[in-house]
Amino acid sequence: MLDIKSDLNMRIDRVQKQMAERGFGGLIVFYGGQHNMLRMDPILLLADFRVLGPAALLVPRNGSPRLIITPAWDGARAQTEVCVGPVDAVEESALATAIAAAASLLDAPLAMVGQDVMPLGFARELRTALGAEPLDGGEVVRATATTRTPVELARIERAAAMADEGFRCLSETARVGMTEFELAAEIDSAMQAMGSEDNFGLMSTGPHNIAIRAITERRLEAGDVIVSEITPCHRGYFAQLCRTFILGEPSDLQREKYDLLLRAQVAGLEAAKPGLPSSGIARAVNEVIGAAGYAEYCRQPYMRTRGHGLGLGGVVPYDVTESASPVLETDMTMVIHPNQYIPETGYMMLGDTVAIEADGPRSLTQTPRRLFWRAV
Repeated sequence: MLDIKSDLNMRIDRVQKQMAERGFGGLIVFYGGQHNMLRMDPILLLADFRVLGPAALLVPRNGSPRLIITPAWDGARAQTEVCVGPVDAVEESALATAIAAAASLLDAPLAMVGQDVMPLGFARELRTALGAEPLDGGEVVRATATTRTPVELARIERAAAMADEGFRCLSETARVGMTEFELAAEIDSAMQAMGSEDNFGLMSTGPHNIAIRAITERRLEAGDVIVSEITPCHRGYFAQLCRTFILGEPSDLQREKYDLLLRAQVAGLEAAKPGLPSSGIARAVNEVIGAAGYAEYCRQPYMRTRGHGLGLGGVVPYDVTESASPVLETDMTMVIHPNQYIPETGYMMLGDTVAIEADGPRSLTQTPRRLFWRAV
């Protein structure tokens, strides 16, 4: 496997090739320092550094990029961790001036990424400092971030192992009388012991769940269906696992309806091959569930998507729907989840993070695909 510096150079080379194709002389990559599961952090992608405040990476047509970060006191960390080019650390009030000074050393025309997360006042200040409106360079980074490099994939695989551990903890720890908060804390603790930095965790409990939601103070009861979306983060990269656990023995009806989700997931996975449209995954899932009599429940307000890009944000495809247009490529990572509300049993969940490979998807999460339960 490549070391991180070589891997980053591969990513920067991708960006510079995209710049050359579009005729850009320089690229300003801005990010505001707010991290979440579905928004790609382009500075993490190209510098392997998670900024604490607004920052910019300036990429020349050729050669190494320059990173400008805020706040100034974070400079020591950046100097230690960043390995792809020089780093400047400034106060936020001086950021626009610093970006403009560095941009003056780049060839024209300039392009920019990150206007969508840029505060309006700062955008005006930066435009004035630059003396011109940069071109839109968003597609340069999106094209680069569509597929994962070896180091990125290894991080997502590690996050997937953390998700598996989180669900193992749920299935062994859940008990009658425990609050959802307590169960979520146990899950987070188990994953943090493996090095998880974060968890976008959702959970619903009850005899008949309407949808997945944020955790509450509700206490678990015998017969509860616990649906969980576990999404840990490892070094900035996420993986997700969706499963259903019953606190008690499932009924024949619950087993029957979960088997429907299992068949739908198989159909979705079979449609997840390079060269095929991502919309085919949603169509395959919906066809199975619709054929069982639940076509109306495959649409909003009951269901929104059958998966989404995941790893470093929800890049491509952003959502897996029947109208999604992106074509699947080798080394894309995404979660495929035929989660479904069924009127007779309530909401049930089943989903795995996969890497698209030449012969189809490879599951990165390893938790068995079945309905989990434990007698009480």
